[in-house]
Amino acid sequence: MKKFAAATLCVCLGASLTACGGNQTAAPATQAAETTAAETTAAETTTGAASSETLTGSAEGFGGEVTVTLTMDGDKVTACSIKGDDETPDIGGKAFADLEKQIVDANGIEIDGVSGATVTSNAVKEAAAQALGLEMEETEAETKETATAAPAAIVEIDGGLQIGQAYTAAHGTKCFTQAVAVVQDDVIIAAYLDEYQFIDSSEDVTGVPNSDSDFAEGYAEGQVLCSKRENAEYYSALMADHGGSTVAIDTNFDAIQSFAVGKTIDELAKTAESDGAVDAVSGATLADTAGYLNAIAEAAKAAKNTQAVEFNGDSSALELNVINGAAHGTKCFTTAAALTDGDIIVLSYIDEFQFIDSSADVTGVPNSDADFAEGYAEGKVLCSKRVNTDYYSKNMAEKGGSTIAIDANYDAIQNHINGMNVKDAADLAAGENPVDAISGATLADTAGYLNAVIEAAKK
Repeated sequence: MKKFAAATLCVCLGASLTACGGNQTAAPATQAAETTAAETTAAETTTGAASSETLTGSAEGFGGEVTVTLTMDGDKVTACSIKGDDETPDIGGKAFADLEKQIVDANGIEIDGVSGATVTSNAVKEAAAQALGLEMEETEAETKETATAAPAAIVEIDGGLQIGQAYTAAHGTKCFTQAVAVVQDDVIIAAYLDEYQFIDSSEDVTGVPNSDSDFAEGYAEGQVLCSKRENAEYYSALMADHGGSTVAIDTNFDAIQSFAVGKTIDELAKTAESDGAVDAVSGATLADTAGYLNAIAEAAKAAKNTQAVEFNGDSSALELNVINGAAHGTKCFTTAAALTDGDIIVLSYIDEFQFIDSSADVTGVPNSDADFAEGYAEGKVLCSKRVNTDYYSKNMAEKGGSTIAIDANYDAIQNHINGMNVKDAADLAAGENPVDAISGATLADTAGYLNAVIEAAKK
């Protein structure tokens, strides 16, 4: 948030890419008379009693310096000219005409800015304030380069909590989205988002677990599967370079998650259907915000079909985290979620991804029939074991004599660990044969799955 020293002029500098909205009160431009020659460049002409002057200021924009020139007629801004050759032409540069008009109409700098060009908008405000001789002070809590999501709602809970997961195509065809949601009845208590995309393996990125082992045999040459959260710095830089985004991808995900808390499934779906979904979510700037809201709604619907755990209190101490691990060998990677209350694991959720022959009767992750599949080795498709439980469980039975389906095994491990504190769960995982202690579980790597949930709980 930017604060100005002048008592009569207050500017709200939003850090989201969306406009703040609301009515603005025109700020008198008479403060310009108080500026010194060192602070502004002024050229005055006089005709009779009337006078005009030109005031210039500059500030750092997205790509370089932005210069604002104001033409004053007494205390009125009659014209505004903005120059910034290094701003992104189709984003910041395109916003100049609108910003010039906003400053003239507002007779000052209390303007909304232009959605999608936040850094440029803020630079224009700063430069215009400098031209008017207004000293600006930037707080550490919020700057033009960051966005702050509204805190998640605190929900009173008296009853059963359930957890579920969904995979969707929230953002185009080159990736797939993972959403986890915790619900009480129809109300969302917690949510989590991540996304997976293939990236050139020569880039400075971290692949999902086992990307340096057998799992990587499912990759097309030169590709590696990456979590956007785990590579937030890299992916956010791409967003900035290609679209002028100033809000990191994980910050966007966090903002959308916070917005979902306290909403019913129907309320979230209706927001997603509205034209202004991104404007409704404080701190979110993603054009596909509606897609991510829908992903959380789908996960919440799936949660209603899972076993409930009793919980009384409010949601303020609850934390939902998800990790990627390698619980079972080198041919797949595990995703584990844990909802915690302090050191208590309230709920957990396990799934796993593996490449399977594309000729098999399986369902690939979303966008396996689109651009995402360009990251697959020929004849392979990436699959969720839960989504393909019939196929994978049949393989387990044929190759290892298993009589319990893979999803039933995951559920048995989850149900056993739910309600345990982290230390007791870790002691169980470190035991000689933890699978023997868990009714309904038969997986030899049960300890690996327990440790995955524990890692999520400690995150």
